[in-house]
This record gives sequence, C-alpha cells and structure tokens, in this order.
Amino acid sequence: MEGKNISPIITLTAASIACVICILRGATLYSTLKIVLLVMIVFYIIGRIVQKVLVKIDQDAEEAALQRQREEQELAARELAEAELNKQNEENAEETEAGQAVENKE
Repeated sequence: MEGKNISPIITLTAASIACVICILRGATLYSTLKIVLLVMIVFYIIGRIVQKVLVKIDQDAEEAALQRQREEQELAARELAEAELNKQNEENAEETEAGQAVENKE
C-alpha cells in the first residue's frame, strides 16, 4: 500500500467541514478563507504523518509475513531431513537384523 491519496483525502474532508461550519455560522468570506487555509495546512501535515505511519505498518506486516514464511520453509526442510534420516536408520536396522539372523542360522 502506497497511501498516495490519504493526505489529500484528509485535507479536503477537513476543509469541506470547515467551510460548511463557517457558512452555517455566517462568517465573512475573508475569515472563511483564512480558516479553510489554516485547516488545510494543519490537516495536510496530519495526513502526511498518518500516511507515513500506515505505510510503515504495512511494510512491517509484509516483512513479518515473509519472515514467518521463511521460518515455515526451514521447519519443513528440517522435518523432511529428519524423516529421511529416520527412514535410513530403519533400513540400516533392518539390514543389521537380517544379517544377524543369517549369522544365527549358520
């Protein structure tokens, strides 16, 4: 997630709300423009901070998912290696038992 639109959306939403409030209160055009400009600047900064935080959270989540996937692959590889080793040990034990059985018959 890049979050390119987060800051403009927050800024425009806050400016729209400020504009409506100024109209409902009967503010003059000049004071409305000052208030809306100030609101846009403040909420643009807030939007940029929120955007950076969300992008950082998304990156951390992706890194954690990749790390979990690597750990699962390593565990599966270890389990496969252990299974093969156990199979070889069982085959060796069977060969040894068969060899001893032949020796005992002689």
